[in-house]
Amino acid sequence: MKRILLIQLRQLGDILLTTPAIKAVKAAYPDSTLAFLTHPMGRMVLEGNPLLDELLVYDPKSFINEIKMVKRIRSRKFDLVVDFMNNPRSALYTLLSKGQVTCGFDSRRRFAYKKLVPRYTSPDYIVREKFTLLSAVGIDGVDESLTLPWAVSDLAGVRAMVKHSGWKNSKMRVILAPTHRRERRRWPMACFAQLADKLVQEWQASVLWIWGPGEEQYIDSVMELCKQPSIKAPATRFREMAALMAYSDLFVGNSNGPSHVAVSVDLPSLQLHGHTLARAWCPLNDHHQAIQAEGQARSGASEMENISLKAVWSKLADMEIYLRKRAAQLLENGDRMP
Repeated sequence: MKRILLIQLRQLGDILLTTPAIKAVKAAYPDSTLAFLTHPMGRMVLEGNPLLDELLVYDPKSFINEIKMVKRIRSRKFDLVVDFMNNPRSALYTLLSKGQVTCGFDSRRRFAYKKLVPRYTSPDYIVREKFTLLSAVGIDGVDESLTLPWAVSDLAGVRAMVKHSGWKNSKMRVILAPTHRRERRRWPMACFAQLADKLVQEWQASVLWIWGPGEEQYIDSVMELCKQPSIKAPATRFREMAALMAYSDLFVGNSNGPSHVAVSVDLPSLQLHGHTLARAWCPLNDHHQAIQAEGQARSGASEMENISLKAVWSKLADMEIYLRKRAAQLLENGDRMP
C-alpha cells in the first residue's frame, strides 16, 4: 500500500493511545505515505512524530473548512483508511474519503466502511482493540508503547519550580493528578489530600500536583486540605508535562490524559477507576497498575468514593521496593534531572 490514512479525532488520551498503531502501520509498510486526521488538539500529541508523513487537522468550527478538508483527503487517493474513532464525524470523513479500502468497527455507521470488524465481546486494553482493526487489513500490532515526542528543552517552563521547591534533589518524586473534566471520574479530593500527606510522612516524598486549563482552583482546594507541604506545578503544556514525568518516580491519578502521558514516558503509575474499566485504559503490567472501584455507587455519588485510601496505600506498598530501587538507580546514573 502506498497511501494510508489513520483517523482518531479526539480526545488527547485516545489520540495518544493510537500512536502504537502508527508504529505498526509503518513497520508493515515502511515505504508508505502515512497520514493522520485529527482535531486541532491532536497537534499536542502528534506533531513531531517521525513516522507520520502528513498531519491533517480539521476545523470543527468551520463547515467550509471541513468541506475543504474532505477535498484535500480525496485528492490523496488513499489506498487504506482506518477509522479508530467510529463516531458520526469520523465515519463521514471515512465515507467521503473514497478510500480503496476503508475499515472500522461494526456499528450503526457500518455504511461508511468496506471492511467491518466486530468489537471485542470482552473489553481489552484500548491499544489492543485498535490493533484488531489493523489485523483485519493484514497489519500486525506488537509494540504497545505510546509515543509522545518531548525534549529536555521542554523542561524550561518548570525549571523555576524545580529549582526553588526542592523537587530536583528529592529522593522520591510523586506526581498526583486529582482532576478530571467529569466529576464522576474523580477520586474525592479529601482522599487525594490524605494520600499526599501519607506519602510525605511515610515515604519522605516530594508531592507535585499537576493540572490543566481551568483546573487550578480545584488543585488549590485539594492543597488546602493537606497538612503536609506539597508543590503545585506551574501551568504546563502537554510535552512539558511529559518531560517532567520522565524525571519523576511515581504517578497516581484518575483515568485521564496525564495517566496516559505517564505510560508514554514509562513512569510507574497507579490509575484509579470507578465506572470506567481499568483493563481497557491501563496496560496493567509491572510498571502500570490500577485499582477498580467495587460495588455500586450510592444515589447521587460516584463509584470512585468506593476506593479507600487503605486500598490505594496497600497497592503502593506493594510497589514501594521497586520504586525506591528505580529512584536510587536513576540518582546513581545521573538521570534525575538535567
